[in-house]
Parts: sequence; structure tokens; C-alpha cells
Amino acid sequence: MNDLIGLKYRWGCGPTDGSGYTDCFQLLCVVRKRMGFFDYTDRFAWVYGEYDEQTFPRLRIARWLLQLGVRLPGPVPGAVALLPGHAGAALGIVTEHGLLFIAPGQNVVHAPIPPGMGRFFWID
Repeated sequence: MNDLIGLKYRWGCGPTDGSGYTDCFQLLCVVRKRMGFFDYTDRFAWVYGEYDEQTFPRLRIARWLLQLGVRLPGPVPGAVALLPGHAGAALGIVTEHGLLFIAPGQNVVHAPIPPGMGRFFWID
């Protein structure tokens, strides 16, 4: 996952498009695929055609996670993390060694998961 660290945030970009940018959704899709789990990219690609960064209703993310996933009591590798707004990202992905997410500085980071940070969901 080291090649993902340091990518900059940009709506609609992904780690594999060669732009050097990613958004939180594309980031978690690539990581889950690398981990051998289901890749959500095709299931939610329509979002980029209907919304842009300013018009996307952020609360919809929480609703989708509750409707499509199972809330977990804690972090599990491969789980989607719903992060609080002050963390700088909407979604992160749990790895064996912490959390990969877009930090407030708008760069992808990998860090230990602070106690009580985020809510975790399993979606297939």
C-alpha cells in the first residue's frame, strides 16, 4: 500500500488512473481489491455522473453503509471506515496495520486507528 501514501485528494480520481490523485471511495476500492475483497467501483460509478464534489450529499454515504453493510463493533482488515468530518475524509479502509485514508492535509496517509475514531462496516 506504500504506493498510495502521499496521493493527493481530487474528486473522481483513482489511484490507478496515473493522475497522482484519488478520492476516498476510489482509494478504498483499490485497497479492497488488492486485499482480495469485493471491488465496489462498478456498483457506484454512476455517482460521478450524477454528482460533483459540491452537490454530493455526504449523509448519503452513511445511509448506504447502514443499508448495504453490517456495522462492526470495531476495525477489521478490509472494513470500510466512516470517519467524522473533522478527520478530513468521509471514508477510509482498515488494513492489517491501521487505517488508510485522506487526511485533513488532503494527502493519503496510513496511521494507527485512534480509539473511538470512526464507525466500521463490512460490505460485500
